[in-house]
Amino acid sequence: MDLVVEDLEDIMKVIEALSSITRVNILRMLYEEELSVTELSERLRLSKGTVSTHISVLESAGLVESVYVPGVKGVKKVIRPKVERVIIVLKPSGGLEEAYE
Repeated sequence: MDLVVEDLEDIMKVIEALSSITRVNILRMLYEEELSVTELSERLRLSKGTVSTHISVLESAGLVESVYVPGVKGVKKVIRPKVERVIIVLKPSGGLEEAYE
């Protein structure tokens, strides 16, 4: 699935999300398999809190989603990618005046 972003705020959210090597690495790992925050934390050698913060930025940009699945000790929260490609449309459809309103 593609994510097409045209709105300036949405463009900035996506750019911010992709501006971190850690977040890009998280996305690449998630394309291999769905992972929990704990699993991502272990693979990246970062704290769960740091990984959760990165996941929040990616969720805000619409790039990943969190879902709950059955686990060994109840349910566990896993992160999965929502999109395969991001298309950023820089040309405003209504002209520059509309872009700055």
